[in-house]
Amino acid sequence: MNFMKVNGLETPATPDLSVVVLCYRSGRTIVPFLEQMEREIRNEGMENYELVLVGNYFPGKNDETPAVIHELAQKNPKIVPVTLEKKGMMGWDAITGLRAATGDAIALIDGDGQMPSKDIGRLYRVLKSGEFDLVKTFRKVRMDGAYRRFISGWFNMIFHLLFPGASFRDVNAKPKLMTRRAYERMELSCGGWFFDGEIMLESMRLDLNVAEVPTVFLKNEWRGSFVRIWTILEFIRDLIRYRVKYWLQ
Repeated sequence: MNFMKVNGLETPATPDLSVVVLCYRSGRTIVPFLEQMEREIRNEGMENYELVLVGNYFPGKNDETPAVIHELAQKNPKIVPVTLEKKGMMGWDAITGLRAATGDAIALIDGDGQMPSKDIGRLYRVLKSGEFDLVKTFRKVRMDGAYRRFISGWFNMIFHLLFPGASFRDVNAKPKLMTRRAYERMELSCGGWFFDGEIMLESMRLDLNVAEVPTVFLKNEWRGSFVRIWTILEFIRDLIRYRVKYWLQ
């Protein structure tokens, strides 16, 4: 942890960057991902950062992730553990992680290794230029199989049909980096799989300056996809629900 002097006393400095990592059911597979992420962050010359590891869990599911995260936090003072009993899905996890983040800039990334952690440094440089409020990737190359590419393709197509003002190419791509001011202006409440969509709709509502950077989306070598038929039905429901919500605003 970095410190600064206030009235002659050393107090923890505000991190330049908080990286919120969604670790649901990652277990020990999160360890090499985090080690690589920290190497890449430091290679960018960044030292004043924190890692907010979100390992929320469902009771009785025999998930070792919370224990792994607390073990890592005991060894690494830059790690902030968030391990709560789950009351929602991906969006709920993201919200609890974002609330725990204290940095001047905030990154959100999945911990399954599909989204290259080296993108965090690339996007942070763009964000620090001061031209943008939110910077994200779009998946120019995908190595995750035909099924996921199909789901992603129709989702982005329907999203742009319902929200024709959207200029971004890939709603769900991460990492997403934003300034603290941008985050604090957003009204984020989606506890489900549409959370990435809600972030982008909020960026439109607030007229934020958004940049997209191309990336390669890797194959998931560590675990199976959480995208199931019920996830697709939830996407469809929320696309309609949020279309109505933003019409009424």
